[in-house]
Amino acid sequence: MARRPQKKFLRSMRCLLISAILLSCMTVLAQTAIESDITRTTLKNGLRVVIIHNALAPVVTTQLNYLVGSNEAPAGFPGMAHALEHMMFRGSPGLSSAQLSNLIAAMGGSFNANTQQTVTQYYFTVPANDLETALNIEAVRMRDLLTTQELWQQERGAIEQEVAQDLSNPQYLFFSRLLEKVFAGTPYAHDALGTRPSFQKTTGKMLKDFYKRWYAPNNAILVIVGDIDPPATLTMVKGIFETIPGRAVPARPKVRLPALKPATIEIDSDLPYGLAAVAYRLPGSKDPDFAAGMVRGELYGLAAEGKALSGGFDGYLLPDVGLGFANAAFPPGQDSAELIAAMKRIIAQYVSQGFPADLVEAIKRRDVAEAEFRKNSIEGLAAEWSQALAIEGRHSPDDDIEAIKKVTVEDVNRVAKKYLANDNAVVAILTPRESGQPLAAQGSRPGGESFAPKETKPVPLPAWAKKTLAPLAVPVPAGRD
Repeated sequence: MARRPQKKFLRSMRCLLISAILLSCMTVLAQTAIESDITRTTLKNGLRVVIIHNALAPVVTTQLNYLVGSNEAPAGFPGMAHALEHMMFRGSPGLSSAQLSNLIAAMGGSFNANTQQTVTQYYFTVPANDLETALNIEAVRMRDLLTTQELWQQERGAIEQEVAQDLSNPQYLFFSRLLEKVFAGTPYAHDALGTRPSFQKTTGKMLKDFYKRWYAPNNAILVIVGDIDPPATLTMVKGIFETIPGRAVPARPKVRLPALKPATIEIDSDLPYGLAAVAYRLPGSKDPDFAAGMVRGELYGLAAEGKALSGGFDGYLLPDVGLGFANAAFPPGQDSAELIAAMKRIIAQYVSQGFPADLVEAIKRRDVAEAEFRKNSIEGLAAEWSQALAIEGRHSPDDDIEAIKKVTVEDVNRVAKKYLANDNAVVAILTPRESGQPLAAQGSRPGGESFAPKETKPVPLPAWAKKTLAPLAVPVPAGRD
C-alpha cells in the first residue's frame, strides 16, 4: 500500500518467496505493540492522544497530525496547506524561529513535516528524556503562529524553489498528471505542492486565517511512540495541551467522483529509460473493498520475456478513492504502444479468467509482511499509527492487516471486474529523449520537507526548554561501581 506517491512511485516489487520467508520470521523480529502497551484518550479540548510504549531504543517519536491538507485549500490556492506547513517553522508567540532552531539542534535526533491531501504531519524523533521539550514545541505552535507578511515573504522563496525542483522532475510530472486525469473534478486531482502563481498571490493574513480555521486541538491527533512510561506521559500531555481551547472547524469539501474518462498523457524526459502506465480507479480506504483492491496482479513476466526493463502494479490509497496502475520501464527506442497493449492484455486476462488462488495468497503474505515491517522501528511505528488513525480512520494499523488476511479470491475477482476496465483507463507514457541538458535529480521529492537551519546562534530559551541544554546523564555499565 503506497502511502506517499512522491516517495514510493514505481518502487521495486519484492520477490514473493522472500516475502513468505520474512513473514515466517515475523514473530521473532517484529516489535508490534500489544493492547496493554497502548494508552488512548481524548482531552477536554478534543485533542485525540495515542501513546504506544516500545523499548526498541531509548528514543521517542511524536507525530502531530492536523486533519487538514490540500483538499481544504481555497480555490485557486492549491498549496495553502503546504505553505502553512512551512510557516510553522517561522516561530510562534513565545517561541521565535531562532529559539526553535536552537532547541532542534540541541535535541539532535530528527524532525520533519509533510502535507498530503487530507493531513499535515509534524514529527520529532529525540532522546526519550527530551519528550517534554518536543511536546512543548508542538503546544506553542498549536496555540498561535507568527504569519506576518514579512515572514511569508522570506519563506516564499524557499517554497517556490521546491515547486521549480519538482516541476523539473519528469517522474513527479508523470504522477501529478495521472492524479489530474484519474481524479478530475475532485479535490484529489492535485497534490499539496502548489504553484508559483498561487504562492505569489498568497498573503500572510490568508495563511493566518487558514491556520485559525483548521489548526485546532479538536482537529488533531497526537501519536507518541517510544521508550516512555505511558501514564506519566499522559499526565505530561494533559498538563501541556489541555488548556489550549478548541474551536469550531469548517465543513470539509465533498468528494464527488464523476465517471472516469479514458485519456492519454505523453511527457518527454531526459531519463535514460521510459515509463508507461495504465491507470485505474480503485476503492478508497473508507470502502469495505479497499483490502481486496490492494491485492493486484503481477507483471514480472514483461521483464522476463524481454518486453520491458521491469514491470509491476502499484497503487495510492486515499480515503474516498484509490489509484492503481500497471507500470513498466522500457529502454529508449522501444515501442511504448505495444508495451501499453501488453499490460492491458494482462489486466484483461485477470479480469476475464480470475486471479489464481496461489497468487492471491502470495500477494496477501507479501502485503502483510510489508505492513508489519513498516512498524519495526520507533519512527515507522509512529508513522503507521498516524496513517491508520489520521488518514484511514482506523482503530489501529492492525485493522488493515486483518482486512488483508480476510480477503478471498472471490473478493479480488469481484473488485477487479468492477474497477479494472481498460475501456476507461488512463494511459501515461514518459518517453526518453536526449536534450543535451543536465539530467534532473533521479527520484521525486520525499514527502517531508527540510527545515534544518544553516546555522544556529545562541539565544535565550523559554523556561520550559532550558533543561534541554543540561549535560546528559551517562548510564553506569552493569556490574561496575
